[in-house]
Amino acid sequence: MNRNIRVLIVDDDSSLRSFLAERLSRRDFDAVPIGSARESLKMLEESDYDVVLLDISMPDMSGLEAMEQIRNLEDPPEVVMLTADTSLQTGIEAMRLGAYHYLTKPAALDEMDAVLRKAHEKRRLLKQNASLRSVARRSDGADEALDVIVQSAAMTAVVAQAEAAARTDSTVLLTGESGTGKDVLARHIHSKSARAASPMIMVNCGALPDTLIEAEFFGHERGAFTGASATRRGLIEAADASSLFMDEIGDMPLLMQVKILHFLEQGRFRRVGSTKDRNADVRIIAATNRNLPDEVERQRFRADLYYRLNVVSLHIPPLRERRSAIPHFIDHFLNHYRARFGRQSLDVSPAARERLQNYSWPGNVRELRNCLERAAALSQNDLLEPSQFPLLAGADARQTIPRPEPTSTASTNLLTMSLEDIEREHILRILNDRNGSRERAAAILGISTRTLYRKLREYEAQGQSIAAATEA
Repeated sequence: MNRNIRVLIVDDDSSLRSFLAERLSRRDFDAVPIGSARESLKMLEESDYDVVLLDISMPDMSGLEAMEQIRNLEDPPEVVMLTADTSLQTGIEAMRLGAYHYLTKPAALDEMDAVLRKAHEKRRLLKQNASLRSVARRSDGADEALDVIVQSAAMTAVVAQAEAAARTDSTVLLTGESGTGKDVLARHIHSKSARAASPMIMVNCGALPDTLIEAEFFGHERGAFTGASATRRGLIEAADASSLFMDEIGDMPLLMQVKILHFLEQGRFRRVGSTKDRNADVRIIAATNRNLPDEVERQRFRADLYYRLNVVSLHIPPLRERRSAIPHFIDHFLNHYRARFGRQSLDVSPAARERLQNYSWPGNVRELRNCLERAAALSQNDLLEPSQFPLLAGADARQTIPRPEPTSTASTNLLTMSLEDIEREHILRILNDRNGSRERAAAILGISTRTLYRKLREYEAQGQSIAAATEA
């Protein structure tokens, strides 16, 4: 979504401003000419420009007076002054008042091109730094240290496709069960892209309240709603010239999907409470553990947004389908916990390794990591045995429970049930099997915990008894 640098040319000489607009447009600038300083101030209040090329001498208002008002705008553009005065005094005065640079008429087009691009880069960096400070989040050190580990043919192919996609600015959609490492692959794509010098912004769409999600993405003006005591930049502005990773995008409310689609198509947005269009150059990487085509069919996800996101689609297989990688994940996490806990002899016994290798890992890599961390934190010995992994004991117990064969009556009932009834019974059965643990049930079902809570509330509202299955 690379966009041209937007330049507002303000000069009362109609021939000169038209000439500059035409020549700069040939060089991939979006150049807009205007002949009045006062009119330019109105335009800057309504729309976002990167640089203003401003003549010093104009009849309605001097360029220096106009620049002082421009500098008082929120997120002001950089100003490059145009002057016919060949002495240094006028130019120095303009820069003292806040101009980025000044050019003496007639300015060489190559020189003007270089100055405008440098002015734009300065503004971009200032905006990015301010945005990053406003949306800064602490991150999990283990996740940040985790590299893409490729030990299966399936993952080798996925990573090769991801690296090919990284060389473009195309939108990427990552799919796969919860805990498979979609965020890891997103960071890998960003690190291999031309945007790697800027930090990637990450957001979990399912974790944002519906009432605040728009302000989180697009920012808000002071007084836009109760509690908005100051202007705040959003995630889109923070990700300008970088990548925005939108995890759990399948949980995004429909109204917000419309606004995200508009941004993806236009590259423009408005802060909550503002009428001013702003621009941002953002590469979107989205992820979901949902079946989006199915969500589109059920009208819970917009078809046009799905098609707009599904430019490059990469599916990460679950851990049970790439068991050859499990020993390498174990060693990777052990190295991290050896350093973290100061226990250099920490290891997993051969018997425990075999059991971990054969476990189904419904929570995928995230569950494996948490399982190892718990065992390492609670173990008194450096050699971790099978008894220190409670989930393995639970797996053994479930294997000893006889599974009744489906009866013809059950099959008949299934045939007469609606799809929603089947879904509800399956969710409640999984929740009951996991002793009411919503987190474990959500991992097995391949949905977010937030989605599971929402479905349980729907069942309660419909008068459905969820009994002990819903007790946390």
